[in-house]
Amino acid sequence: MNDRFFSDTIQYQAVLSNLEKNNGQLKCAMCGKTIVSKSECHFDHIIAYAKGGKSTLDNCQILCKDCNLSKSDKEMHDFILEEKAKRFMSGETIYAEDNKPKEDIMTDNSKMTKEKFDEIVGDFISKHGSIKKVDFTRDKNGLPSVAYVKKYYGSLNDLKIAFGLRVDIAWNRDIIWNTLVAYSKDNPEFKQSELVKASGLPSLPCILSYYPEYKNFSDIRTALGLELNRELWSKEKVVDACKDYLKTHSKITLKDLKKENGLPTSKVIYNYFGTMQQFQKEVGSEVSKKQDFISKEEILSATEVIVKQSGSTFESRASFLKVFPYSLSVILNRFGSFDSFVKESNITILNTKKAKYTKQEVDESILSYLKSGKPIPSYPKQLSSLGLPSSSTILRFYDDWKEPFFIFQRMLKMTN
Repeated sequence: MNDRFFSDTIQYQAVLSNLEKNNGQLKCAMCGKTIVSKSECHFDHIIAYAKGGKSTLDNCQILCKDCNLSKSDKEMHDFILEEKAKRFMSGETIYAEDNKPKEDIMTDNSKMTKEKFDEIVGDFISKHGSIKKVDFTRDKNGLPSVAYVKKYYGSLNDLKIAFGLRVDIAWNRDIIWNTLVAYSKDNPEFKQSELVKASGLPSLPCILSYYPEYKNFSDIRTALGLELNRELWSKEKVVDACKDYLKTHSKITLKDLKKENGLPTSKVIYNYFGTMQQFQKEVGSEVSKKQDFISKEEILSATEVIVKQSGSTFESRASFLKVFPYSLSVILNRFGSFDSFVKESNITILNTKKAKYTKQEVDESILSYLKSGKPIPSYPKQLSSLGLPSSSTILRFYDDWKEPFFIFQRMLKMTN
């Protein structure tokens, strides 16, 4: 493939960067002339392609037609010197600062003092109200590397304290356990779903990372001295309870499987009957369509059975899916991503191929997708199945995962 020309994505990013730099106007990088139409706009290699310059964003500049034709394949530095020499010989006064590159404190790490760092971070906080670790990884935010957080403050929480922001709890074994004990005294029936920041509690993965001796939430409740809130159901008892329920109902679905209805949980059903369909057939219930009843709980129950049979470590995602009773799409529909499922189910995948997208790769992927005429995805969980970067990857560079889709869609409509 000939890479002599800049891709559509790089051209778009060069235009966007130029507009941001010049307060909404597109200007020639050499003469400063305002460019008002695409026919006047030339995308030029700063280091000439003929001399080894690559067709990348950092080697791309926007020139007007006249400047680009004059430049030919000369390197920018030589061209500027020649132009200055011509102006001098014609009697024009030239100044030392002419064409001098402006310092970019954001890219010159040697000049990133604590004072400058505080100024940039303080400005960001005043505009957004807070700051997160992910903000330091988004190119568009103009923040220094997250390494400076550690250099000048030690941790993000210490930085937040210095700027008067609310900080997250720094969990450790003692703090986690004391928090759980205090919470369980007031809420002895508390469930796994309550292990969230809003409740002032650590997440289950966080607890298990500090307490590897526990395998699941049931172990934690037992260690806290709480009852498991679980009735011991035999298969016969399950069938009797369900048939009794069906005297006044035509069907038993997942949402019906709860204590208030005198029924066991979906986990009990899966252990005894394998699938929801088989259970419904055996108790005489109307049978649901497959997509209606595969819940998160059933997926985790199926995984527990596999772990008991094959262990919790798998060579690859493919080797796990070979023994898993449901498709990958079922996992993605319930958990959003395979990585989220792996964390919550406490299994280990040895060989993972995690895509490391750059912003350019994200943009090119989305642009290529839209060029094929496909519509903008409706939900973030659709992205992976469509061969696109995940929503978490897109959010490294944009405030909303749909933002680049709308930007490139408008661009394509304009060019067409």
